[in-house]
Amino acid sequence: MERNSEPSCPTGATILTDAGVPPLRFDRTHYTPFEEFLRRLEQLPAKPKRVHNYALAVQGRVANDRMATYLAAPGESPSLLREALKSPRHYLMARNEEVKPRKTRHFELGAFARQAILDPARFDRVVVRPSANRSQRSGCAALIACYCDLLGIPRQEVAPTWKIGTLQGMVADLEAQCARSGCTVIDRAFHDAIRAMRASFRTYGGGILPRLMQYVKTQTSLYGKDPATGLKVKIRPDGLLLAENWGLNAVLSVRTTSAPCVEAFLRDCAKFRRELAEGMALRVASRITGRRFSAAVTVMVQTVLPYQVALFYWDAEDLEIGQCKYAQALDIVRACREADHWPGFDAQAAADAHGILRGKLPAYIRSEVLPRYLPDQGAKAATGRHNR
Repeated sequence: MERNSEPSCPTGATILTDAGVPPLRFDRTHYTPFEEFLRRLEQLPAKPKRVHNYALAVQGRVANDRMATYLAAPGESPSLLREALKSPRHYLMARNEEVKPRKTRHFELGAFARQAILDPARFDRVVVRPSANRSQRSGCAALIACYCDLLGIPRQEVAPTWKIGTLQGMVADLEAQCARSGCTVIDRAFHDAIRAMRASFRTYGGGILPRLMQYVKTQTSLYGKDPATGLKVKIRPDGLLLAENWGLNAVLSVRTTSAPCVEAFLRDCAKFRRELAEGMALRVASRITGRRFSAAVTVMVQTVLPYQVALFYWDAEDLEIGQCKYAQALDIVRACREADHWPGFDAQAAADAHGILRGKLPAYIRSEVLPRYLPDQGAKAATGRHNR
């Protein structure tokens, strides 16, 4: 088995983008070229080989646990470290959950899309909820009959003396049973969206996604320790592509988006520092498993019209930048913990500047001072007199 060789982050490197800027200098042999990935894709075995967690847990712990268990476990995660790059105060608030997001109980198209990409059979276990008002006895009776049929159990008779609260409780219980059985009950409004997603998933790239997902080890949590800082770290990639099937090791992520096009999605990836998550996944997975994870792929799923999917292979330079940001974020967290000091945006100010930031707007504002060719007022007046 190929052993882990961690890439180094160039000290003091200036990471810039756009034409005319020299590329980041790093060892590209740490990453699998796109052409090599395509060649491996054509050499997949006829039947996927199963890889057990104990075979991966070389310098850490690997588990197929629940998301709630992963979230409650100690350790620095990609989402927390992205906050550290904003400011130490961002990280501290996220770590302590000082501001909790508002929870909703309604069906979330994005959450379903991620689950269905990783488990394509879910696309075929979608049922449209009957148009029934559960605040009325007749509506509850219709829902109870529907869920009983879906579960394949005898329909429950609704006695005239039962109160509406009892009926609503029965509906909720049957809905929970449907969810546990793997069914997803949706409103009619989501039906067409899911149907379009399913069609795109099955046909994209000539059917590459259904084929690829057969060889993905899904939603596995990895827990370890960063050797440089001593901090506990954890990742939960949506999927792992392992050498037993691919001849290489890679991570897979599923990202839902409201972006209308590919270019907008990539801008969102940069905005939300997705490169840190991908780079961290490669670094942590490599250390915990003792293997070299050398590639990352992402499945994009639109949650807006036309509900299409796309498959991306991450550029090596972006992954190297992500690993640099991962290391930088860990250093920030370690230093702030040792000092027990968590500054906000004032951490970005120069030393002895009392937290005052020097503002410089983006270069594109210069285009707004270019000449504007407006009609000459004198010529306009003469034209008016001539017309009279």
